[in-house]
Amino acid sequence: MLLERCLKDDQRAQSELYKLLYAKLIGTCWRYASDKEQAIEYLNLGFVRILLNLKQYRQEVPFELWARRVTINTIINEFKKNKIWKDRNRVGLPEHTANRSEESDLSSAQQEMFEAIRSKALQLPPMTLKVFNLFAIDGYSHGEISEMLGISEGTSAWHFSDAKRRIREGLGLTKAQKNE
Repeated sequence: MLLERCLKDDQRAQSELYKLLYAKLIGTCWRYASDKEQAIEYLNLGFVRILLNLKQYRQEVPFELWARRVTINTIINEFKKNKIWKDRNRVGLPEHTANRSEESDLSSAQQEMFEAIRSKALQLPPMTLKVFNLFAIDGYSHGEISEMLGISEGTSAWHFSDAKRRIREGLGLTKAQKNE
């Protein structure tokens, strides 16, 4: 098994694992990076942490989900370590990764709506965008987000609610229209 070979420091197996995870993790890294180099740096840092913590992986959880969580936690730690919270203007998917409909199972109407939502999300304040990504896209709870970002659960919930409101307003949707 590939993971067992990685645990034995088999470099060929580690290279294989990197190639398998690359496509699955680079999109996650793009959401938090300002450019391609930073996304790749996040991916590489995350992969090192995956290898270092491979002994802690439990098979009850799908490996890709575990690897994604390790990568996201690595990115959050980098944000904290580099104290870039206040220095960042925007964090999200760069423009050149937006048109990937050929890799998507979405219909053209769904893809168009996805692009509109993504475009409005990129206009959110940095902390609100981080919470939105972590909650809506990466599936973290407000409790987990509060621990990661050093904010209260209520503040996390507020940022998510604010993100939804701003995105709806940006799309010209009101609550009444949303419920129809």
